[in-house]
Amino acid sequence: MNFWILAVALLAIPAAAIAWPFFVGSFKERMLGMWVLLMMPLAGLLLYQQVGNPGALNVQPVPPQQHANQQSLPPEQQQMDAMIDGLQQRLTENPDDPDGWVMLGRSLKTMQRFAQAQVALSKANDQIPGNAQIMVELAEANLYLSGSSEISSSVREMLETALEIDPQQQKALWLLGMVAAQSGDNESAVAHWQRLLELVDPNSEAAKTINQQIAVALTGTSQAVAELEIPLSITLGEGLEHNLPANAVLFVFLHPAGSSGGMPLAVKRFAAPAFPLLTRLGDADLLRPGTSLSDFTQLDVSARISMTGVANPLSGDYQANVVSVDTQTPTEIALHLDRRVP
Repeated sequence: MNFWILAVALLAIPAAAIAWPFFVGSFKERMLGMWVLLMMPLAGLLLYQQVGNPGALNVQPVPPQQHANQQSLPPEQQQMDAMIDGLQQRLTENPDDPDGWVMLGRSLKTMQRFAQAQVALSKANDQIPGNAQIMVELAEANLYLSGSSEISSSVREMLETALEIDPQQQKALWLLGMVAAQSGDNESAVAHWQRLLELVDPNSEAAKTINQQIAVALTGTSQAVAELEIPLSITLGEGLEHNLPANAVLFVFLHPAGSSGGMPLAVKRFAAPAFPLLTRLGDADLLRPGTSLSDFTQLDVSARISMTGVANPLSGDYQANVVSVDTQTPTEIALHLDRRVP
């Protein structure tokens, strides 16, 4: 009995991690989230009943390198990877499933696989054109993929169109407010956020954050906050430049200290980078609206060269050690790319 309780608990944890983004969406998305939360543990138990026997041990051994790669991942990420692989397989067999593409896209965003998320959400957008929720999710994926806090004209147009379709689209209002504030148009930013404020619980944390942003915009202090920057110097191991393909991309990540496995605060993307590379990370690069570098005492900076152009680490990529920085006295951070991802 203890085994089955433990098994259900272990399956329920990653199921909850995958399902939670859907519970803040529409009724249909909440139903999808509930389906994931219930079906993932059940599917795991049913699978065990099929293969949980001594005969199941007579399988082909996993190659040592592959086994090492899998064991190096946290159990939750292994479960999420397995769920995503299963969903991708199902959509390959039945591609006319916009809800499935949305679920896949949002899950991939959670895993920082932004290029794949953009592809999945584009398929959903093609199958259901004019759906405000899908358009906003796709716009956000494009924003993360760009690695810049500046929203392109195409992403801005997508958000504005989504808002015309659904004037109560909360994420669109929030993102458009941030775009306006970053461009110095505080009046438009406040207008978007005040509309958003009418749609959320006045006692919620969301309302508190929105009110803080409105106060910053009204007092004109946003530019003063944005002055904090972290200078970076990025170098590549000797002789490694000859190993880089033409489509190699450098990603620079900024995380809260000790949380390098989660969603980054900022991502910078450099196609066909030349080394040594000098750049800066500042408040203007932050992907999380309403945050500032000064909100954190310690931050972790890391970098990775992707051989395929995707943000998530793959075997063969080059990466640098994570370096911590004190935001009270930021000094130049040196990152040296000389380690291969196994």
